[in-house]
Amino acid sequence: MPRKLRQDAEAIGSVSFLDVVTNIVGILIILVMVVGIRVKNSPPVSPNDDETKKQVARLAGEAEALERDVLRLENQVQSVTFSAQAKYQERGMLAVLLAAQQREIEEAKKSLGAESQGSFEVRRALAAVELDLKKLGEAKADAAKPKKRKPIQVKSYPTPISHTVFGGEVHFQLRHGRLAWVPLEELGQLCGADALPNRYRLAQGQNLTGVVGPRQGFEAHYVIEPIDMGDGSIRPDSYLELIPISKDLGETVDDALRPESRFRAKLADVRPRESTVTLWTYGDSFTEYSRVKEMLYGLGYHVAARPLPDDMYIGGSNHGTHSAAQ
Repeated sequence: MPRKLRQDAEAIGSVSFLDVVTNIVGILIILVMVVGIRVKNSPPVSPNDDETKKQVARLAGEAEALERDVLRLENQVQSVTFSAQAKYQERGMLAVLLAAQQREIEEAKKSLGAESQGSFEVRRALAAVELDLKKLGEAKADAAKPKKRKPIQVKSYPTPISHTVFGGEVHFQLRHGRLAWVPLEELGQLCGADALPNRYRLAQGQNLTGVVGPRQGFEAHYVIEPIDMGDGSIRPDSYLELIPISKDLGETVDDALRPESRFRAKLADVRPRESTVTLWTYGDSFTEYSRVKEMLYGLGYHVAARPLPDDMYIGGSNHGTHSAAQ
């Protein structure tokens, strides 16, 4: 009820102000009419009467001044009217929004009991205070932290220009964060020896398949296909896949980088700067690959990377590609 009385009072005050301005404009209009009548009813005078000319000029100036005042006041009345209307509309919109928000709060309070209402108010105030305290604490902590620049470490590696490997080469599998020696050449020789007694089947157009091993935790599955060259000769195409028999082959990278590890012992069988270490690396061990490569560079070995997807095994064929070392 007090809010309504205050709004009515403001509306009445605005209307009263507009009434006063309108009355003033009406008075000025009446004055202009009076001056015009006085000029019209003035007795005829001689055009050569200087005093009369001065009086007419003065009255004409007053009339023009009054007309300008009337126009100015009329413009001010229109401006004030438009401004009052805009303020009134804005006040009405704010009143509607405020009433809607107040209604939502009242409905929320009604849905709670008497004790719950008090608890609701306390929790809301407490949450606001806790939020302010948290912001202050974070600002204080940030201000107290020393501003240190993170050091930049620059590592130097050999030139990235690669070359095809034709000399000594040793293979390792890097998977599940573990390094395991891969006896690729030994298993390839075992596959050849296993297929040799049945080589006559190639002349009959039959494939040769077999499994050898395991060696160092890998089984070798091979396939040899006869390829007719069109001149009566047959060329054998061979494919080899190494299947690990366990997920825990080899040793962890942390253990492998130690001087007494099996990895370092196997490296001692090949000469640095004359041999290449090929790392068959899976996606779960790319981070460890960088550590192993850095150590191998330090020892003077060439390093060749053979990245593999998770669903592919280490393998080779008689028409495959050589490793490219850096």
